[in-house]
Amino acid sequence: MNTLLPKEIILETTNHCNLKCRFCHFHGPGSSPSRSKGHMKRALWQKIVAELAEFEEETVLCLHGAGEPLLYPDLKNLIEKAKENPSLKVGFMTNAMLLNKAWSDYLLDVDIDWLAFSVDGVDPETNDFFRRGASLTKVEENIYYLINAKERHRSPGPALSFNMVAYPETEDQAETYVKKWLPHAAYVSISRFRPIGSRVLFDKVEAPMPRFRPCPLLYSQLVISWDGRAGLCCEDIFVDVQLGDANKETLKTIFNTGLMHHYRTFQEQGRKRELALCNKCDVWAGSLVLWEKELDIDGIRTICQETWAGRLYKPAHRDGAEQP
Repeated sequence: MNTLLPKEIILETTNHCNLKCRFCHFHGPGSSPSRSKGHMKRALWQKIVAELAEFEEETVLCLHGAGEPLLYPDLKNLIEKAKENPSLKVGFMTNAMLLNKAWSDYLLDVDIDWLAFSVDGVDPETNDFFRRGASLTKVEENIYYLINAKERHRSPGPALSFNMVAYPETEDQAETYVKKWLPHAAYVSISRFRPIGSRVLFDKVEAPMPRFRPCPLLYSQLVISWDGRAGLCCEDIFVDVQLGDANKETLKTIFNTGLMHHYRTFQEQGRKRELALCNKCDVWAGSLVLWEKELDIDGIRTICQETWAGRLYKPAHRDGAEQP
């Protein structure tokens, strides 16, 4: 059996969050969390970062999970240690509510590789309704400070990306949203709305159903929760399918043996329906491109892709960050 290495490591530094978004699968009012909350111990991330230093390929290190990374007390130490490895592309998703001036200045100084912002629309009324506890006014103020500081430093990084969930009430804001953030972004995405607990993408089929392929996440992504348990993928938010324990096993072992090998084998045999979590999941098709075209958006030559998971806009002249 060939040894595979994950191209993306999701390291859940914390699953605490400062928001309670209405449709968050973990913190939303209709969710039913089945695992405890906590912060990752330093000894665990030190072990993982040391193992990653042995990888021979470039790896994207995502310091987020079911929570807000800026709540993690040890985030600066983790970033600084990870940045010692030039093969790691380090960054995290954030709701930007805690991204104050001090944090922005620090992230520029430490040369963080990428940041991904979750902002739902351009109207404070709808954004603040869906993202309970957020203030779009504050979020935009924080993000623009980072953008302006980045320009003052003449820094090429971090690469920035923006994602908006297309709720029925906010779909009409998508065009304005793209125009607003595209000049500053490696890419902007408009994600399909999925109700809490849903992994379905084919409920409103408007294109020929794609032919099944084994889920790419099983070959590219490894998710480690704050307590060290390895989940099947980023969709396994409650670690219902525990692949192993990073406190006791190496990343290579978890990624190449046991349940992960079992899941790959069954998917390759077309037996997805026999697998827990996978049996009602369409995310394997999320990145499949339905159509692609080139657009001019306010003078920016842009590649637009429609996928099963939503729509992606990427400036044609700009290098993008790895999509987390």
